[in-house]
This record gives sequence, structure tokens and C-alpha cells, in this order.
Amino acid sequence: MTHPAADRIVGLYQDRAAEWILDRGDRLYRGHGGPGETVWLDRFLHGLGESASILDVGCGSGWPIGAALLARGHRVTGLDASPALIAHARETLPRGVWEVGDMRGGLPEGDFEGVLAWHSLFHLTPAAQGRTLPELARRVAPGGRLMFTSGRAHGETIGQWRNEPLYHASLDPEAYRTLLRLAGLTVEIDGETSDGVWLARRAFLSAE
Repeated sequence: MTHPAADRIVGLYQDRAAEWILDRGDRLYRGHGGPGETVWLDRFLHGLGESASILDVGCGSGWPIGAALLARGHRVTGLDASPALIAHARETLPRGVWEVGDMRGGLPEGDFEGVLAWHSLFHLTPAAQGRTLPELARRVAPGGRLMFTSGRAHGETIGQWRNEPLYHASLDPEAYRTLLRLAGLTVEIDGETSDGVWLARRAFLSAE
């Protein structure tokens, strides 16, 4: 049975948007014994070219990930279910396109050279992740990449943030591999061996 905190995720980030903006801050996290967020963004963007189109799913306030992508000259479309967080992104990062929507059913259509679900997909139940991940993959353009984060094994974990339960869940690593393969993506970095960070790429279309 799914933990009640799973149904609270969207409301939690909406009700406490100002606190989340404060806690997340405007700087990319450094790595603690592993790659930091700057390194992961470098890997995600490698070979995508200048001014790549990026879909940032679960973008929050746009800081710091969306801001870092814009600073590098990329075109960012951010999606988040919290109107308050999106309002902050629109006000502070006007060069981006920021949309209110739930990744479980509100993803924008189109092909993107990069699709990112950084610390966001894992807030969905395992069943919802199984439905949503193929939809994220479907929006990756030929030659483009998908990067997301997960847990280490199938199941649910309830953390704490400002004295409220914070829901996380994961599929089994093999389930992620299977979903990515069926979606036509090749895994470049496997989350099972990289602290839960997955990076996958769609091949370029054949000239034949």
C-alpha cells in the first residue's frame, strides 16, 4: 500500500514553496565523495551543441538547475506542479519557459535534445514512474539525452523535510534498464553503479 505522503508531494511543495526556495538555494550542489551537480550537467550536455532545447521536469523554482542551463546558453522549458514555484521561476528567470503541470499527465509535446528529471521522478510511486518514464523518453530527440535520479532498489522511502514526511520511491534497477531499452534509449551511465543517476541517449536517425 502506498504511503499517504505520496499524495502530499505536490501540496507540500506548493504550501511550502518559499521555504523550499530558501533551502535549495541558488548554487549547484558540490559532490560529497562523488561528482557534484556541475559534473552531472556537463555529462548530460556533452555533445548536445550550443543552445540545446532542454525539458526540465520537476524544475521547482528554476534554481539552480534551470538557471545553470540558461547561463550556458540553452533553451529551457521547465515543468512543475507547484504554481508558486513556477511563479518564482517566471519572475527571476524570464528567459526560460516555465509551465505548471504534473509530469504524470501534463508533459509538453515535442522533441527535446535533453530531458531532465533531476531529483523529481523519484517522488512518484513506483507504478507512476513506470508509466511516466516512457513518456519522458518519448520526448528525447534523436541524438538527445535523458537524465534522472532514482533509489537503489524497488520500494518506498519516507524522509523528513522541515518536520514533514517527504516521499521517495524507486523501481528495481533492471526495471529502469528495461523501460529505457524499450523506449529506444541506450544507457550511458547506469544508476545502480553511479549513486542513482541515470543517463541514457537516443541514437541519431540513420541516413538510409
